[in-house]
Amino acid sequence: MMNTLSSTAAASRYRQTEVLTASGVQLIVLLYDSAIQAIELSSEGIAKRHQADKARFLGRAIGIVGELSSTLDFERGGEIAKSLYRLYEYMLSEMTQANLHNDARRLDGPLRCLKEMRGAWHQVAQQQAQPALGMVNGKL
Repeated sequence: MMNTLSSTAAASRYRQTEVLTASGVQLIVLLYDSAIQAIELSSEGIAKRHQADKARFLGRAIGIVGELSSTLDFERGGEIAKSLYRLYEYMLSEMTQANLHNDARRLDGPLRCLKEMRGAWHQVAQQQAQPALGMVNGKL
């Protein structure tokens, strides 16, 4: 039991350090990762008819997507921000319907969207990291 607690505590400390040292773009990737994981766990909760897991994880996913939506800058983001807003609204609607009807299939669309968007943000994060890696390796 002690080993499990210490490894859980270590994982929690690692995650906290990861968040504290991440760039803005990396934080967005971490948020997408968390939302994806929460939707997958919620879907599993629905399949196993475990309402507490469904509600907890779906609530987490809804909270993350809601936060991503609320931080959009429509002045600077223009049409991209408007498109993201519509996508987030779609995902929130589908997650709400999945919750109301215990229908895991309603989570498929939001999950696909989040995975696609996560991939795009991950590429941006890697591109931002490339110049820093070059300086570390003495290539710039």
